[in-house]
Amino acid sequence: MQYLLLLVPLLVGMAAIIQSGANTQLSDTLNNPFLAGLISFVVGTLCLLLINLILRPDFSALSLQNIGRSRWWIWFGGLMGAFIITSIIFIAPKIGPTQLFGLIIASQLIFSVAVDHFGWLGFEVQPINIKKVAGVLLLMSGAFLIQWGKQS
Repeated sequence: MQYLLLLVPLLVGMAAIIQSGANTQLSDTLNNPFLAGLISFVVGTLCLLLINLILRPDFSALSLQNIGRSRWWIWFGGLMGAFIITSIIFIAPKIGPTQLFGLIIASQLIFSVAVDHFGWLGFEVQPINIKKVAGVLLLMSGAFLIQWGKQS
């Protein structure tokens, strides 16, 4: 089971590259990046609806009581997803997937270290240490080298 927890993120990383290419091509075909993003979300929504109907058909958790007692910001995941997908559709063809995802990964690691350290967004506090700082610096160096290599 532990191996799956390590394998799935690797597959997710590859899927993100495939998704960026597919959405960019869809945007080119439709000549409308926002419509391409919408179609991407509709297809994903239908897929998740089907999975829910098969595996967990009880939608009672969507009660107004549950919704009312939740933190207001937890509903912004879809908004963030729309921002991410649409930004990738616009940027990927201009700078390429290597530079794009190098920068995305570097920024995700920097922000995730802060989220861990301060326990933001409901995560358990995991204090920063020298190994985490070194890892982030190495990733930032990699993102810089990718950018620098493109200019040569």
